Amino acid sequence: MATLLHWRWSEVNNRFVVFIRHNRGFTMGVEVKQSSKKSYPNEGVKTGIELLSQQIWCWGRDILRVDGNWLIDLGFEVIYPPVEMERVKNIYMYQISEFQRIMLRGFGVFFTDDRYGSIFVPRYEFIPKFAPVNGFNILPWGVDDVHEFNTPNAVEKEYCTTMLGELIDWIITYEEDTLAILGLDYRLDVLDLWHNGKRRVFSPQDSISEWIQIRKDIEKILNFQDSSISH
Repeated sequence: MATLLHWRWSEVNNRFVVFIRHNRGFTMGVEVKQSSKKSYPNEGVKTGIELLSQQIWCWGRDILRVDGNWLIDLGFEVIYPPVEMERVKNIYMYQISEFQRIMLRGFGVFFTDDRYGSIFVPRYEFIPKFAPVNGFNILPWGVDDVHEFNTPNAVEKEYCTTMLGELIDWIITYEEDTLAILGLDYRLDVLDLWHNGKRRVFSPQDSISEWIQIRKDIEKILNFQDSSISH
């Protein structure tokens, strides 16, 4: 059984709030200050990065669920890497509709809509990159395989806005279904493993609320598409 790659996340904002598990829930903990090493175009981008990183972790743990791979139970297709890529993680792909597909990687998420093209949402940038293609010449086994995705032009930004919104809608539905079927305690146990005292942790309910807010702010966030994130 495979798992999505888990990268350690180092908080880079001057101040962040830690949520600590307590009595089967999360309570607000102490604000921690750190020196700033990375700047973000706006708070929406920063929150989007934090949400997506946590979400990718949750997908990875859902794959490793003791009672069985949750993604496979939901109908995901598993694409295994070539033999020579023994350390590369499997690709998980899901057919959302007749013309929409999602592909999960440890370094980001791919969303395809045959009417518009495809977007790649990097885990630690969140701002989508665009490719006017519906398929991949090379499967995205690693970050070096996404060279066909670029900063969108004015017209492509409209496509990105639509596709990112639909991706977020799907994530919200995914989390709502997971809570309804597997239960709150299951997701809390997953987030216990994610919490390391450094990164921001969203409770299951808060993550859905924050995704909904990001959904509302998509156009404002994408206005910063041309702004660089300093590393």
